[in-house]
Amino acid sequence: MLSLFQSSKRNGWHVGVFPSERETALAIVRTTRSGRRILRHCAVHPAVEIRAEHVLAPLNHNRQLARAPVSAVLSAQDYQLVQVDAPDVQPSEMRSAVRWKLREIINFPVSEAVVDVFDIPEQARYVDTRMIFAVAAHSDAVRRVVELVKPRARGFDVIALIALGEGFAQLLLTCQGILYLARRIEFTRQSDVISLEDGAEKDSLPLAIELQRSLDYYESHFDRPPITEIVIAADDEQAQRVLAPLRSETGLAVDTFNVRQLFNVEAGLEPDTHFAALVALGAALRTNRSGT
Repeated sequence: MLSLFQSSKRNGWHVGVFPSERETALAIVRTTRSGRRILRHCAVHPAVEIRAEHVLAPLNHNRQLARAPVSAVLSAQDYQLVQVDAPDVQPSEMRSAVRWKLREIINFPVSEAVVDVFDIPEQARYVDTRMIFAVAAHSDAVRRVVELVKPRARGFDVIALIALGEGFAQLLLTCQGILYLARRIEFTRQSDVISLEDGAEKDSLPLAIELQRSLDYYESHFDRPPITEIVIAADDEQAQRVLAPLRSETGLAVDTFNVRQLFNVEAGLEPDTHFAALVALGAALRTNRSGT
């Protein structure tokens, strides 16, 4: 996470926004004192119909949302997440030391990057060096999002970095809010792409193989219990097509994300379940605003 501003006063409302050239996804969630989550808005607004700044306009005019914390999401092409050896420096010097290491790793000049770091959980196996996660985001992309969101959201304080894009899958393994593994699975061959044809069984095989490899790594390197349930972070047509084949090929309990099982959805609202909307919803659920 890249914390950009001081935390604003909380009132139970949280907003997530995922702007891009083609569309803007917006999610609005309210958490009550009892911990109940109420979903007020979750939709993708195509850019051809409405400009991103118009989607965010209600944040300035709605009294309840005026100071709600707002988290924005960068597109996958605007950042890189890598693992690097932790430099032997003081915590206050970690970012600058890691920046130097990233010169030969990331695919754009490090002088144009906004860099942050966070720890990887301790591994069960002995390793000579400690590893950490490093995030390098294009500074121009960060600035564009800030310039879009900040004037329209007084509670804007963070940009969340979540991989999302066409032609790849992003596998995230977390436990109690700690990220253990983030792996990008590329679909580089035409046969790897999950299409509308009757080839879901064949198309899901590369994803199943990489999924199993990642789970094996997680269990062995971190001495964690086996993972038996997988959630596909969408409930659209593509997710439904790959659901049954992925269950068959992995032997795991695989299901799609069900918004109504986790939220009290306001009457009359039909939440969008495509990736962009769920990315915005994930940003709206972010509650750790310590500035890390």
